[in-house]
Amino acid sequence: MENDANPNPALIQPMDQNVIQNIKLGYRKLLLTTILNDPLHNENLEKTKTNVNLKDVVFSLANWASVSTLLINKSCKNLLPNFIDSEVEKNVRTEEIQLASLINQLQN
Repeated sequence: MENDANPNPALIQPMDQNVIQNIKLGYRKLLLTTILNDPLHNENLEKTKTNVNLKDVVFSLANWASVSTLLINKSCKNLLPNFIDSEVEKNVRTEEIQLASLINQLQN
């Protein structure tokens, strides 16, 4: 049986990957910040990680609001190939650098 609701999934599926990646980066950043803000994070990392509750996760989904319009527009590039903006790529790279910095703090 053919899927009439999504006639060309290969074209559309990767469309939202940048948006999803941005939300995941925001969530990881929040989680790492929470762990680093715990004064005993070096001694009890497992307990800190398990203390994240459903409320924290729901609030972290507010990262959706931080997804820029430019990033959403860029995610449509598979459907609209002429719609690319370098500002979006710069913002995503900045978020990745900030996340790497938090990871380095956690490892040290």
